[in-house]
Amino acid sequence: MPTYTEQFKAIQLLDTRLKKLVVQEMVKNYLYYRLRSGGSMVKCYESIEVPMYVSPPQLGKWITHGDQLPDAQSSAIAMGEATNRFVVVPSGLDMLEQMIHENNPDKLFDIVDLRSAEVAWAMRRTLNAGLWNGTGGKQPDGLATAIEKSAPGAQSEVVMGVNKATKAWFRNKYVQLTQTFGYLAAGSTIPAGFLALLSLIQQTTNGTLKPTDLITTQAIFETIRRAMLETSSAYHMITEYKTAKMGFENFMFYGSYIAWDPNCPDDSVYAIHLNEQYDPNWTGDPRDKAKMDADLEDLGAKSIFEINGSCGLLGHPNIQMRRISPRSPYRQLTQTEWIIHAMNWVYMRMSDNGVLGCSVPGYLSTW
Repeated sequence: MPTYTEQFKAIQLLDTRLKKLVVQEMVKNYLYYRLRSGGSMVKCYESIEVPMYVSPPQLGKWITHGDQLPDAQSSAIAMGEATNRFVVVPSGLDMLEQMIHENNPDKLFDIVDLRSAEVAWAMRRTLNAGLWNGTGGKQPDGLATAIEKSAPGAQSEVVMGVNKATKAWFRNKYVQLTQTFGYLAAGSTIPAGFLALLSLIQQTTNGTLKPTDLITTQAIFETIRRAMLETSSAYHMITEYKTAKMGFENFMFYGSYIAWDPNCPDDSVYAIHLNEQYDPNWTGDPRDKAKMDADLEDLGAKSIFEINGSCGLLGHPNIQMRRISPRSPYRQLTQTEWIIHAMNWVYMRMSDNGVLGCSVPGYLSTW
């Protein structure tokens, strides 16, 4: 009669059972895969300097007869530094176990396959958690750390060497919801949560470059989905299959994709620029084809700005899921190897990115 057990060796005795383990905790680490698929990664061997134009040079001067010419041209520039952060995941194998199953390669392959899967699983969980909640130092400059959920004047983190407390030009945008998401103000038919999201997107839009991603928690994601159904389904005539699916698939809000990530902090919606999202209609004139001033486009044409976003990844090209040779401690039978990976955030224009919070916990996920 089969019995419940948590003993590895008892489970291991069953033929090929290690290849049939039923995972009980399935989590999709959205942000890590989104960044990797976006291709926005800068090669960095040790550290990389990020030169920044802080403000425009001295403006021109309109003159008439008898006026003096303006003073010499001025520049306001600065430079930050982004560095790699390294994470290591161990994988162990009992050498005595190898000897016992020496003549049973199928069993050995089962064990090795399981250990490899565990390493990959641990690595991706660690990377995604660090991308969100890394606190700097040995850890990445996590998104929730660098993009502060506080008014610009109260921001104080040091990111890439830039102190946000003293450098106003390197502060992120912040919007606060002061009512429940579904609250309707007097004279308005638009929920307060939608108005807050509109404000967040407006503040994080640079010219005609709109934020590519709105990332939040699952609870807030479902509230946004409900809000879209509450406010729009009554006005949609279902005349095609695509319309019939409205509200039950992923969706966009004001041109930005909305997604949720299990590691996103509670009561938060982040608006970020991971790659270029150019909307010529943003100025109201579809004939407007300029992304930015042409001279500014030329200035950054062959520089780090080719990342085509305001933030992205940097990483060491030779330390990407790299294996460290196994070794055994003195007088021990356990053989351990490691997988090492180098990665960190790099923030180009912090002011392009922002976060939506709320004055009372739970407002963003309460209708």
